[in-house]
Amino acid sequence: MRRRHFALVALAGLVIVLGLAGCSNPYATSQRDGPTSGGGGVQNVGEPRAPAPRQAGAQAPVRTQRTPQQAILQFANRYANWTYQTLAEDQLSLASISVGAARLAEQQAATATRADTTLARARIANSGEVLSISPDLTQGGWWVVVTRERTVGAAEYEGLAPEIHIALVQLASVDNGWAISQWLPQS
Repeated sequence: MRRRHFALVALAGLVIVLGLAGCSNPYATSQRDGPTSGGGGVQNVGEPRAPAPRQAGAQAPVRTQRTPQQAILQFANRYANWTYQTLAEDQLSLASISVGAARLAEQQAATATRADTTLARARIANSGEVLSISPDLTQGGWWVVVTRERTVGAAEYEGLAPEIHIALVQLASVDNGWAISQWLPQS
């Protein structure tokens, strides 16, 4: 009887070990899902994959710029200067001058802004200036932009000091010019 019980326990243990060997955490992300690889991010289990973004050249941005620096400056100035009254329209304007992930992010931000009652209630505004634009020396194809910005408004926004902000930027060559394809604020 003991041998039989021992054999069943051993067999059950073996089944569990073999079963676990094929299991993985469905919520774990892999390195290839990160923002720098061009992957679509974390995929939720059971959901179909999102369609790939349209090619940058097919999105026809308005007001492309002749140089990468001009494209970044155009985007950064609009990104840093807004009021609660203009923010949603400014975000749509940013979408119109960008492509790819940057365009989608600004379109989504404009939709969220329209539903945000805090902005109007606190009368929030932001003003800023570009301090620096340079190629990222550690990652080819990326740029670094540094701005000094000040947010004002009522309640917790009253009396805030200006802050330095950094964004990583990627560009796309489109329509004989340049447009922002990724704008990733870091601070």
